[in-house]
Amino acid sequence: MKEIQVLIVEDDPMVQEINRRFISKIRDFRVAGIANNGAEALQMLQEFKPQLVLLDVFMAKMDGLSVLKEIRKIGANVDVILITADKTVDTIHEAIRYGVIDYIIKPFKFERFKEALLHYQKMREELENKDNFQQQDLDRILHVKSDAVEELPKGLNQTTLDLVVDYLKHNNKFHTSMELSQEVGIARVTARRYLEYLADKKVVQVELEYGSVGRPVHRYKFTEPV
Repeated sequence: MKEIQVLIVEDDPMVQEINRRFISKIRDFRVAGIANNGAEALQMLQEFKPQLVLLDVFMAKMDGLSVLKEIRKIGANVDVILITADKTVDTIHEAIRYGVIDYIIKPFKFERFKEALLHYQKMREELENKDNFQQQDLDRILHVKSDAVEELPKGLNQTTLDLVVDYLKHNNKFHTSMELSQEVGIARVTARRYLEYLADKKVVQVELEYGSVGRPVHRYKFTEPV
């Protein structure tokens, strides 16, 4: 997949570095630029033309909500995730009204940050590769849950599950949990939990590879869509 260019808009150097470092850990994302305030962000939008903006709210010269409104006013072809300490209802409501795709409250952990970017990546990929959608496709993209949709077991989330399934679909051979963890960027024990869940749902087939000593190695291969 083509790299997703990200513009970080943040006035705190420490948070800038955290965002930059977190992005560097996620495959297919690259920092296009870092803006120290809202006015600078609007200039960099024209210069770098990123696909995604990580936007703070509390900034000098021009606050994040004003930047978001200006982005929509000029019709910039960019998506926005708010990363802010602002937890007020008014700000959240305004952000949703102006089309943010996610809202992360500071302080945040890498896992939440990564989930937001991976969901965005999955959404972009589906929107670019399909001409028409079924309702269940849109529900998955927009994180809408239906009563008819089975809840995932505790500790599993839909974004990572989609990532695992997508990798297995496009690399249709047998994989160990170790191989999957290295390719997808998750812990081996986490990879095994998702593979066991998919095996239970008959989405992957399982084969045992016996060596000369020790326990057999479980290998998994995609069979059909979830």
